[in-house]
Amino acid sequence: MGRSRLTASPHISYSDLFDACFPVYLSYGMTYEQYWQGDCALVKAYRKAEALRVQRANQMAWLQGRYFYEALCDASPLFHDLAKEGTEAYPYRDEPIPVTREEIEEVRARQIERQKEDFRAFANALNAQIKKNPKGGDT
Repeated sequence: MGRSRLTASPHISYSDLFDACFPVYLSYGMTYEQYWQGDCALVKAYRKAEALRVQRANQMAWLQGRYFYEALCDASPLFHDLAKEGTEAYPYRDEPIPVTREEIEEVRARQIERQKEDFRAFANALNAQIKKNPKGGDT
């Protein structure tokens, strides 16, 4: 039978492992003193912080891609060969895409208020029409 990878690999000492990991933690922002003389729990915090930085950078890249995609879709009517004269692109959004919970809730609250105003205007127009012609016949 074949040899296991675990038995075939050479053993590495902790000092060699610490030496090998040192440049990685320097790239995370740790100092020499923090790595070699500081609390050993600090490396976990730096590793977690680096993971969060990578996650945030990925989220920002995704958000930027979403903006690019939306801008291309908004401008796409102009790119059609058979577009009618006077065709215009959709306007660029007035405000950034909400990303925090508070921003999302604020946008929803504004949408609800706009819907209420639209419904009030519709109801007022309907009531005015009913008052003008109370019998419900055609006007």
